[in-house]
Amino acid sequence: MVEQLLSLALNRCTNQLVSSLAKTVHSNALKIGVLSNLHFATRVLVAYCKCGVIDDARKLFDEIAESSYGRQLSFSSSSLDAVCWNSIISGCVNNRRDKEAFQYFKQMQQSYYYNSFPFNNHNSDDDLEDFIGPDSYTLSSLLSSNYCLQENIIPGQQLHGYTIKSGNFSNFSVGNALITLYTRWCRLYESKLVFQSMPRRNIVSWTALISGYARQRDHEEESLKLFVLMMKENEQRPNQFTFASIFGSCGRLASLSQGIPFISTALKMGFLSDIHVQNSLVGFYSECGCIEEAITTFKAIINPDLVSWNSLLKGYSQQGRGNEALQVFEEMQARGENPDAITFLSTISACRHTGMVSQGLQLFRSMKLDYRIEQEDEHISCVVDLLGRAGRLDQAEDFIRGIKFDLSPSVWRTLLGACKIHGRTDELVELAASKLLELEPSDTEAHIVLSHIYATKRQWDMVANFRRSFKEKGGSKDPGCSWIEVQNSVHSFVAGDSGHPLIDEIQTTLIELTNKIKQQTVEILLE
Repeated sequence: MVEQLLSLALNRCTNQLVSSLAKTVHSNALKIGVLSNLHFATRVLVAYCKCGVIDDARKLFDEIAESSYGRQLSFSSSSLDAVCWNSIISGCVNNRRDKEAFQYFKQMQQSYYYNSFPFNNHNSDDDLEDFIGPDSYTLSSLLSSNYCLQENIIPGQQLHGYTIKSGNFSNFSVGNALITLYTRWCRLYESKLVFQSMPRRNIVSWTALISGYARQRDHEEESLKLFVLMMKENEQRPNQFTFASIFGSCGRLASLSQGIPFISTALKMGFLSDIHVQNSLVGFYSECGCIEEAITTFKAIINPDLVSWNSLLKGYSQQGRGNEALQVFEEMQARGENPDAITFLSTISACRHTGMVSQGLQLFRSMKLDYRIEQEDEHISCVVDLLGRAGRLDQAEDFIRGIKFDLSPSVWRTLLGACKIHGRTDELVELAASKLLELEPSDTEAHIVLSHIYATKRQWDMVANFRRSFKEKGGSKDPGCSWIEVQNSVHSFVAGDSGHPLIDEIQTTLIELTNKIKQQTVEILLE
């Protein structure tokens, strides 16, 4: 009777995530001896993991592994043991204890067959026939962990090998997790190989690959082609996340004409009322310079979330509408939405483009003082640019010197750019270029600036050293590049390149335009 009550209580713990009740069940089960039953002990472990009390789960797991009944049972013959292992591994991953999860994973291999994990190649295929290892949920959890996605790809690659050897590769969740893993590490070739190797694919598979290409610079067009291929083959019906990725690609391409057909498709399929799609559309219109359409789309969102507000703020920032951005910043808080680091970056950036220096500085100071949000390199670079555009370079220098942690190359690069715009050739520009070279020795702009500075000072030995060093590192100045979309075709132009098929007509037109601009300038000056 007591065991049945404890079992019911465990069900409640697992379903309602009540950690205190799980601890009570554990304590009572220990007193009446129910915990000696491996099945019941595993259920308590599962409850701990789902409730997020990993320290208690780890302690119980160690007790199970070390107890007499744990030693008497053959790990290779009990599926309950696999549940126990999978629970602790998944629990660690779900509670951001990734490295501990991988430690348990290695122990799991050693508990069944020594050297069975693909770190070692001494096991035979016959051994794997009786091997009870991690299930597909555990494998996909490990592959989706922050450790694999952000810190180190090698464990993920080893897991990839293990999934093939153990026969788990055909599972949807494992294959999809592998696609996400490789796209996060910019390994698009590997991600496409995984995708093509999957015996079956679902919409998550397609979306993972499409979004992976959409996030990588210069691969946005490929993401659009993948979407069209998916629709042409009638393999899967896109979902809201697929469309969100597509509109993100079109936005980064700044191509309104390419985005319109996808908007029509989303409308026909009933996705334009989904908040993920609406948020991506706000960003798409903003990137294309259609701020009024972005505002209209935002107003159609019934309950805008933080991403919605941030997308609108970014649009105002890109259009240099600082006053409107500040109004939105106040309005979102009045409606109960707290800003995050992205909110502040967009709002300060809007102030930067509008010359609202005092407002931008006040926002930067309020981040930590009023909102307890850490200021990152991007915010610091934005403030330096804010001051630099206003010509307040000495204030920018004081601001930088007041930062208590090491600055990234982007901060010094921003200061260097501001110095060049305002024609500074003093110690400040030398400081910015020198600091930038310390962090990025191959930076072209810093080499050129310092070389010019030393030439101005007639320090020819230093000039020669810099030029020699620059050549030895294979340095070269990247040519300027611009592009324009005409009748659904994007035309790219690089400085010094005459390879465009209409180069003669283009140059003639440019000369005519330049002469007209000069003539109008003269007329204005004479008035």
